[in-house]
Amino acid sequence: MDANRLRGLQPPPNPIKVRLEAQRTAFNQKDKNPTITKKVMFPKELAPPSIPISESTFPLANSAQRSTNGRSKVMLEPGHSPLDWANLNSSGKNLRGIESHQFPIKVTKELLKQHIKVDDCWTVLGNKVYNITSYVKFHPGGVEEIMKCAGKDGTSLFMKYHAWVNYERMLENCFIGFYIK
Repeated sequence: MDANRLRGLQPPPNPIKVRLEAQRTAFNQKDKNPTITKKVMFPKELAPPSIPISESTFPLANSAQRSTNGRSKVMLEPGHSPLDWANLNSSGKNLRGIESHQFPIKVTKELLKQHIKVDDCWTVLGNKVYNITSYVKFHPGGVEEIMKCAGKDGTSLFMKYHAWVNYERMLENCFIGFYIK
């Protein structure tokens, strides 16, 4: 072993490069018969850890990805992926549905209740009102799930399933005003 490595002056070898070099060496040392290859052995310290599937740490035990409550994934329409939403959100298109001179507006409970349709949908998240009409078909849980928040304060339902999601960033161009209780 190299003396510098023993003194800790060099990092350990890259396991990927070591494996590639071992495969390259094995390939170059093949017998004339192409059906016979030499078995490549790797040093034990470079082998990946052996973790039984039952002890896997991903997804976390309390993750919604391990949910057994009957929730299932919803197939989104073509052109409605998270990347498509990001592109639409940054396109400069008016997603608010109100004119810029009206922004921001003060929204009462009565006004909020008028916007409960798929083609005219407002919701409240953290005392901010969002016109989510343009987002409805992009929702990973499907239209039916997001419509549970239509025309009302959806903060608690949102936090129940999406507490880690930054809705202010995701819906920044849908923000129309403040909820007045």
